[in-house]
Amino acid sequence: MIMKLNHFNTAFTLFIAGALLASCKKDNNNATPSGKAQLSFTVKADNPVAMLGAISGSSAFTNSVSTNASTSSVTWTSGVANVSSFKLEAKKNNTETEITSQNLTNIDLFAITPAAVSVVLENGTYTEIEVKANISKSSNSIPLVLKGNFTSAGGAVIPIELDFNEDATIKAETHDAVIVDGTNDFTNAISVHLSKLLNNVTSAELDAATRTSRTILISGSVNTGIYNKIKANFPSSTGSNGLEKHGKN
Repeated sequence: MIMKLNHFNTAFTLFIAGALLASCKKDNNNATPSGKAQLSFTVKADNPVAMLGAISGSSAFTNSVSTNASTSSVTWTSGVANVSSFKLEAKKNNTETEITSQNLTNIDLFAITPAAVSVVLENGTYTEIEVKANISKSSNSIPLVLKGNFTSAGGAVIPIELDFNEDATIKAETHDAVIVDGTNDFTNAISVHLSKLLNNVTSAELDAATRTSRTILISGSVNTGIYNKIKANFPSSTGSNGLEKHGKN
């Protein structure tokens, strides 16, 4: 009887060990499959300071404040983009492919780590990569809001706000080939170069701009001349470092 009991205990122990091993193998299958990678999309802002010229065409761009007190500038301090979708268009192994992610929300462009959305990249070699972020109106948000301060040539500091109230596409291209083999994940951050938005906008125009509650409000219905210049600059005011590789999450 004792021998039979020992045999039973040994068999039961082996059964439990086998079940635990099978459970571990099953859990490992929940990881990103081999040969696939995670791609995280986001949008951010850079170069928040624009030095303004006195006449059209003389604007200069910088990411630091000038020490020349007679120079006027705009310093953007906050911004939110209402992103409705991201799309990656590329050739994967010489065949055109698209990857889309929708139903997103507001992204703080000045956050240290802006909100991102992730999709799965199948294994392969990606070339001719273009990434697009669509900013759109929603029931409680407009596509893009930027806030900051305009410092006049005389030293006056006036709040400024851009309400970009039209749907638009922010996009960037990279010509570098990206190889996905499942050993790394990737991020793509589209940058809005804020200084370039004010190309050909002059100090005189902002000095003469209509104030709304002591703020220079720029939108499709207020200070439209400045708004239309910014709108024209939008396509050339974005960029990206491409798909940046990092260790798997």
